Amino acid sequence: MKKIFFIILISIFYSKAYSFEIKTNFSNGMPIPKEHACKKKGGKDLSIPIEFINIPENTKSFALIIDDPDAIPVAGKISVHWVVIDIPPSNTKLDPIKKGKLDFGLIAKNSKGYRGFKGMCPPDGKHVYRIKGYALNDMIKKKPKRFTIEKFEKKYKDLILESFLVTGTYK
Repeated sequence: MKKIFFIILISIFYSKAYSFEIKTNFSNGMPIPKEHACKKKGGKDLSIPIEFINIPENTKSFALIIDDPDAIPVAGKISVHWVVIDIPPSNTKLDPIKKGKLDFGLIAKNSKGYRGFKGMCPPDGKHVYRIKGYALNDMIKKKPKRFTIEKFEKKYKDLILESFLVTGTYK
């Protein structure tokens, strides 16, 4: 009995330790550094650095979505800060850059209407931002829309190999 328990425990640890993840420059659930906020909130509009790790076999591209569901009471909808699709699997790190204008992948319009990163700029107290990375089994090859996490997952559920969510706060 002890041997079976030990084998199960090892297999759970092994599968969890090597699952797809994204890493940022802050811990899950913690405040997002000021540099990633809008200028109005004292920030620099620098995109959040992302690192894709433990990449699943057969990954053909990555996608990334940053949104703010706490914007619903103010804006009437989830605010989309950054949508990037068709990130080549060779690009496992996205360094912080001004307004998130990348030289690879396809970038959707954010809620402000331009293609790039929109810094955190909550008008009404602390918001929780969702940063979700996806390992996909194919390229999407279409100009991306302003996807929330839910809309992306519904439309591309058959392409998603694995995903990982990190949250951060800003006020």
